[in-house]
Amino acid sequence: MENSFAPLISGQNLATKRFGGTMTGMAEPYITGYHFIRFEQIPSIIPEYLTPYDIGVSSVGQISDMLSGTCLGVTPPGGTLNKAEFTGVGGIKWAVPANIDYGNTVSVKFLEMAGTPIAHIMHCWVKMMRDYRTGVSHSVSNTGGITKKDYSSVLYYWTTAPDGITVDYCAAYDGVFPTKDPQDLFASDVETVGRLDVEIEFNVDYAWHEPWVKDKCQTLTSAFTEDRETVKDYGDKLK
Repeated sequence: MENSFAPLISGQNLATKRFGGTMTGMAEPYITGYHFIRFEQIPSIIPEYLTPYDIGVSSVGQISDMLSGTCLGVTPPGGTLNKAEFTGVGGIKWAVPANIDYGNTVSVKFLEMAGTPIAHIMHCWVKMMRDYRTGVSHSVSNTGGITKKDYSSVLYYWTTAPDGITVDYCAAYDGVFPTKDPQDLFASDVETVGRLDVEIEFNVDYAWHEPWVKDKCQTLTSAFTEDRETVKDYGDKLK
């Protein structure tokens, strides 16, 4: 996929902007909808909080798998380059870069399942940071006190070509934790029957877009590919 836009680099089809066919001038456009996420370094205390609810999730690995498997959509943060503007004679304006301002949240939409595991995970994560009954945090480290490492996570997000393997866009978000306990989403109406999508906004301290992020996401994609091969095997078992 590295040369999928080669015709553009060589100056072909500049007028028609038509890149179809199989001959010279062909280019492959970016297609959306093929995305994946992976939470890593999820706070280890969350499974302990989930135990009394008996939803069958007992480890951070299972939590990560659950969130990866139910992710329906992601809205990444963008950046704005602010400028300092100056005025010359006659009101002529000119400007120079002033500062860069990146968004500090990423929004992820999950498909809720029977037993409401997504809501339970987010509720326990928020409860661990600030207990709704006491208003204090329970994310205390072994050395005492509370550190960001005790309640935050790292979120990898990447999109691929339609092959589900070739990474196109990727990002690593550090200092991630949910900013909402989604209890308000469980309203019900007899005239409305349908699925429930749980959209959670997560805090982001750092958004990384370096080459190592693509290498990491490519490695994660390999694991997802193994899972896809397992799905393909289902049909063989039915023969």
